[in-house]
Amino acid sequence: MWKVACAAAIVAGITAAPASADEAEDFFKGKTLTYVVATSPGGGYDTYGRLIARYLEKHLPVSKVIVKNIPGAGHIVGANTIYAAEPDGLTIGSFNTGLVYAQLLELDGVQFDLHEMSWIGKAASDTRSLVLGRDSGFVDFDAFAAAKEPVKLASPGVGSAAYNDTKILAAALNLNVEVIPGFDGTEGEMSILRGEVAGQVGTTSSLRSFVANGHGFYALEIGGDGSSGMPQAAAYAKDDNARALLALVEAQGTVGRLTAGPPGIPENRLALLRQAYVRALADPELLADAKKLDIPIAPADGAQVATLIETALTQSPETTALLKHIMAAKAPTVSVKTELLTIEDGGKKVTFQSGSETVTSNVSGSRTQVEIDGKAAERKDLKAGMACEIEYESSGEFESKIIRCGG
Repeated sequence: MWKVACAAAIVAGITAAPASADEAEDFFKGKTLTYVVATSPGGGYDTYGRLIARYLEKHLPVSKVIVKNIPGAGHIVGANTIYAAEPDGLTIGSFNTGLVYAQLLELDGVQFDLHEMSWIGKAASDTRSLVLGRDSGFVDFDAFAAAKEPVKLASPGVGSAAYNDTKILAAALNLNVEVIPGFDGTEGEMSILRGEVAGQVGTTSSLRSFVANGHGFYALEIGGDGSSGMPQAAAYAKDDNARALLALVEAQGTVGRLTAGPPGIPENRLALLRQAYVRALADPELLADAKKLDIPIAPADGAQVATLIETALTQSPETTALLKHIMAAKAPTVSVKTELLTIEDGGKKVTFQSGSETVTSNVSGSRTQVEIDGKAAERKDLKAGMACEIEYESSGEFESKIIRCGG
């Protein structure tokens, strides 16, 4: 059910602008603001990002706001881009709360520090849900939990919120699942429709249209007040470790659809960005558009978000150790000499023959070692027809670790 937090109360609570507010307004006049969305076009994050960007343009003294999609590595690439941007206030953007996990886990490729980000606000609070396809063979969560064979679930890239949430949910409730990463935007929903995977974990709002169109059903909700009528994950937790893990996932849901800038944005410009943000989220036209899109709006300003992020990053050593153990599980690898059959999305996915099976493997821009003719190369340099030696994970993520090819 669509709901709107009391955005007007937030606007009313904005404190008086600093004395240099006029200087900040003069700086932004006539300039272009870039709003980075750390996913491909399509999907919930892109929808929120474009809606917010459109109304920021209305409430900031800039000439225009442009949206720039920078997907990759489960939002890490986009967040790194925002973090490394010139701290002048002209580059801000959005990424998912899975990066709280990424920082706790000290993942490779993380070049940001969420403690230091210039937090501008959040647009929503959004619980996580497990959605299963109507043709998945499961009628409810109990049937899903009783599966004897591993059940495939789609997720975005390794390190994304949905990927981590899925792994944590599986560990907390002892589910027999196989997480298949690499699905951006609505690709996971398309994979469910094709029968390649049984379902996926994501934010409840981003999966709403898929369910409303009759393609799937909500099997489980992580968090929330129970008013949705969905089965609650907490009811299936059998011990304190499981409850602690589920509580961590639930905490991510309170900090949804973030907007942040790089560290060091001048105080007066950050204050103006925060002010424009909460005014944009309280704009009756934005609220009407959000209602049409059926996406929830429950905003908070940057100072509140900074506190929420600090809370999410503050976990007990026991919970952090358990989280690292869950995420450290690796699939066994297989080495084959084969030929690349197809290349997709600039080398992010490749297919090849391994024995009698055709394997579709993810190729990471940071974790996969790519060589062509004995020289280091990039995944975009891979071509169909190349003869290669490939070492890849034989289950779960199906990610290639090494691809050595002849030109």
